[in-house]
Amino acid sequence: MADLKAELEKWTKAVKPAWKKSLREIEALRSEQIKSKGNEKLTSALRDYFTDLKKLILLAASLEPFIHSGFKQKQLSLQQLKKWQNAFFADLNPDKEAKQNYAHCFGNPQYAQQRLGTELGNWLCLLYGSCRNYPALLIQQRYNDLLNLNTLILNLAALAEDFSGSAQQLKKWQQFIRNHIVRDLDKNQLFNFYWRYSPEADYYKNIVLKADLTDLTYLFRYGVYINDHVLKLAKFMQEYPEQELKRLAHFIVQAYEDGFTRGNRSYKIKKYTNLIIPAGMERLGRLLIKELDKIGLEPVVAPPFTQSFNKQFDYDRRFAFGLYYDDKFTSIQTEAYGKACEKMHDLLDLQAGPVYIELFGETPFSPKDNPAAFQLSQEQRRLLQETSSVLNQIFSRHYKRETTSFCIIAFPSPEIGRNFRRIFADTVRINTLDSLHYAALQQKIIDVLDTAEYVHVKGVKGNQTDIMVKLHPLKNPEKETNFENCVADVNIPVGEVFTSPLLKGTNGTLHVKEVYLGNLLFKNLKIVFKDGMIADYDCSNFKAKDKNRKFVEENLLLPHKTLPIGEFAIGTNTTAYQVAHKYGILGLLPILIIEKMGPHFAVGDTCYSREEDIDHFNFYNGKKLIAVDNEKSALRKKDPLQAYTLTHTDITLPYEMLQSISAVRKDGSAADIIRNGLFVVPGTEELNEPILQVRKMTKATEKK
Repeated sequence: MADLKAELEKWTKAVKPAWKKSLREIEALRSEQIKSKGNEKLTSALRDYFTDLKKLILLAASLEPFIHSGFKQKQLSLQQLKKWQNAFFADLNPDKEAKQNYAHCFGNPQYAQQRLGTELGNWLCLLYGSCRNYPALLIQQRYNDLLNLNTLILNLAALAEDFSGSAQQLKKWQQFIRNHIVRDLDKNQLFNFYWRYSPEADYYKNIVLKADLTDLTYLFRYGVYINDHVLKLAKFMQEYPEQELKRLAHFIVQAYEDGFTRGNRSYKIKKYTNLIIPAGMERLGRLLIKELDKIGLEPVVAPPFTQSFNKQFDYDRRFAFGLYYDDKFTSIQTEAYGKACEKMHDLLDLQAGPVYIELFGETPFSPKDNPAAFQLSQEQRRLLQETSSVLNQIFSRHYKRETTSFCIIAFPSPEIGRNFRRIFADTVRINTLDSLHYAALQQKIIDVLDTAEYVHVKGVKGNQTDIMVKLHPLKNPEKETNFENCVADVNIPVGEVFTSPLLKGTNGTLHVKEVYLGNLLFKNLKIVFKDGMIADYDCSNFKAKDKNRKFVEENLLLPHKTLPIGEFAIGTNTTAYQVAHKYGILGLLPILIIEKMGPHFAVGDTCYSREEDIDHFNFYNGKKLIAVDNEKSALRKKDPLQAYTLTHTDITLPYEMLQSISAVRKDGSAADIIRNGLFVVPGTEELNEPILQVRKMTKATEKK
């Protein structure tokens, strides 16, 4: 893609002087120029808005020399960078006692509407949120986007000099902002792909490979919020024993290789791997790059994973695109996306799939109800579902998922608390458990499950789970199986057997006291399935029932009205369960580990989404996996846009909430897999030792 790099550099060189000029014009903006006719309240609000926007833009731009200075000399101290960051994020501060805070920020739709009126407030809140992406645009040298953004602000400030708030004037403001959003959408989509998939977009890779990791100022070159936990993580990684870190990097890449082998695929026909690491783990990232190089794959390093400064801000504006989301926009978006995929085809075709390191231990986030938060209409939800399916179908023609694999693994953040170092060591132990040993234990469970017509899952007293999961009929049990024997390859740690259930005949209720899904805490989540589809749902996050239903709908189902059950699994990693209870961190673990600690149900697509028509085999005994689709995904042959939901959310029922899991045969007889929270399949007794130790600990605590 050298031609694309040359195009980007040419664009940058041509536009950067104009961007610098527009910055000087923004700096020259004076709030007294803004005066709304006969409306002092609106005049005051607009003056404050453009003053805040000006400050934000100039603060972001001031970081540009540091971002592109390279690593030869230290331009800013850690203290100076922290001071810059405090200023840049001050208006998003969730602390109501702070001098500046989110309650009085134009990025808060409620405040924006109060000061500017509902319609104008929403559009200017949208623009304010876009301006917070300024550092990312600077990193990628997207000076055309930056110039367009600066020009939009200058044009709106000029309009504000004589603004009465009339409907005609409001329409003009809206059109300016909308035009900005769709301008150069085709070129921007192309460069989005470039920064995600091209090895020539090496800004983040150079940080990992070339930065002096003992000088923590390198973290601020990412242009994202760097909290104290990231700094602590970076220091911890500096001290981590070199040989142990090398072994860990080797283990992760070996697991990545194993994913290809067990999936009957070859990474040798590929060239690139997406490497996604958290900020602070660059030392591990550096070793992963070396390990991937050894197997002939060139890593493309993505922007790092970091914690949001204010999750409520993200939550309130997650549907802000609804202001302009209509048929006209999606038509332009789809055309731009298709053209970008065509131009990037060769690069997309050579992608092997990602290696992803994630963190856990963040304080669970339960959003506050903001009545002014952006919403999508029913028509927009329908359009979002339809457009997402179309874009995914376009992408799948160029990025062949059936020839790729992935590997994902999680480690604790220092935010998890005072036991961080011990938890980190135990997490490494969990992540590196012996796959083949677990595979042998899990196969004993699968052999029993393969005799069943249904699996019956029932919760203990106080837990309302009671669900019958319908399995595919095996025509030739000697050569066919319903369940994948899942070990540590694509999905670390080891420890689950899973299947794609039939929808018709899968009925009942799933109830979980607390579960953390998509970075949100759900309390008393209850889902009712009828013929494999979500028929009803509820939670207890809020006092009002309608708000609870809305919360589940918007954060679990949207843009769909219902979702199918895409996966049923039984987790066997009781060691992880013991560690979770040992430190009291059950509610802080990621789904990646939680799903291995009991039965789990995924709503959305199956685990074999878009790979149903290739053969899958149980690596342990060679049997063919026949449960690779359901009645929903089977629509791919007649109506591909209706076959997939583009979501897959795992919901786990921990062992202590479990009375039984039983394999129910066609004649009505049953064989228990778990009874009273313990494994009862002969040969799996060792899985109970960690569970029994947890019970012992619990009793000892209760006595105290």
